[in-house]
Amino acid sequence: MFTEIDYSIFDFAVSLTEAVDLVSSDLNDHHKKVCYISYMIAKEMALTDNEIRDIALGAILHDIGAFTCEEKLKIISPSMAFHDDINNQHQYMGYKLLRDFQPFSKAATLIKYHHARFDKSANEIPIGSYIIHLADRISILLDKRREVLGQIPEIMNAIEKRKAIFHPDTLDALRQIMKVEYFWIEACSLPVTVILSERIRFPRQIVDVETIRSLAKLISQVIDFRSRFTATHSSGVAAVALELAKILEFSERECKFIEIAGYLHDIGKLAISDDILEKNGTLNVEEFNEMRKHTYYTYAVLSKIKGFEQVATWAAYHHERLDGNGYPFHVKGANFTKLSRLVAVADIVTAITEDRPYRRGMSAEKATEILSNMVTSGGIDEGIVAVVKENFQHINGVRIKAQQDAQQKYNAFYDSEQDCGERYLSR
Repeated sequence: MFTEIDYSIFDFAVSLTEAVDLVSSDLNDHHKKVCYISYMIAKEMALTDNEIRDIALGAILHDIGAFTCEEKLKIISPSMAFHDDINNQHQYMGYKLLRDFQPFSKAATLIKYHHARFDKSANEIPIGSYIIHLADRISILLDKRREVLGQIPEIMNAIEKRKAIFHPDTLDALRQIMKVEYFWIEACSLPVTVILSERIRFPRQIVDVETIRSLAKLISQVIDFRSRFTATHSSGVAAVALELAKILEFSERECKFIEIAGYLHDIGKLAISDDILEKNGTLNVEEFNEMRKHTYYTYAVLSKIKGFEQVATWAAYHHERLDGNGYPFHVKGANFTKLSRLVAVADIVTAITEDRPYRRGMSAEKATEILSNMVTSGGIDEGIVAVVKENFQHINGVRIKAQQDAQQKYNAFYDSEQDCGERYLSR
């Protein structure tokens, strides 16, 4: 079913930040703007292609450690552009998230220091961090409601007034590129992703499935670590989906990609507000309508990645039903493929058996009763549910183990190493 395909790690990074930016129109492609501005500064400074690629990755992911919408909006507020009291813990959180994934490891270091103010004695701070810092400040000073070229004098004036906090080489580069109008026009251009993809020499390369799995697992942490209510949910779904695929004797490669779909099935929840995700109770009609959009966002984000079109449907169809009464696409019959049905069942099994802060998971008897009722009503695949029933204790044990491991990672991530207060993290 699958052939080897070349993937671009940059495509995954862009898709992830697109999902993050969907949570509020005020974000307005902030990460893409910072990436473009960083690229232009680095290019003007004649950095190497490898350095530029790492800076672009760091810039596109620079605020990935800001989990709440409130925090995201605060750190991009023009009123906070030069405040010393802004909480910059998000840069260390981003570093912790990305540092162990080899393709992002250098970018992680740049993110760790991307709010660092210039200090000649700070030899450990890479030039890329200073570039991202300057680009970040320019991006948040740009007012999307106003014509861009008319803003140049006041933006440059604001930067020059505070030139001591920026690396002088980055400022010299900015002073050169600010003279050409196309820089400002492109920085505020809607197809900025196309511009970046065409100019930044990110080689498309064969990426092995294990690397994609590691990346999917990393992304699941970005998804789940936002809320204590679902802190391990994606890990549970991935584990259940993988186990069901093995029992049903899908190929080894299909099994690996179905696990990846499980890790990524809720990526669209990055576009849902924290208030809805964290609500300890029943959602009202308006809130539920917002929540229902997340499956579409999952499809929209994943389907843009070349080679991920099929995985996108497996991941995004987890609230579809065999009778066509699911959402958001109302697929049914043959269009609701076996592996999509499998992820849907894995999601249900995980949701009803996992513990949440506000309720305990269902017993085996209650869970299988719920699944049987959903089969009877025409919602989910009878054959897959039969496999769940026959192997319930084993499958549930796999889920529990996967979620216990994920919970340990969640706890460790938020454990107070407190080295996020290092000397240069909030200078």
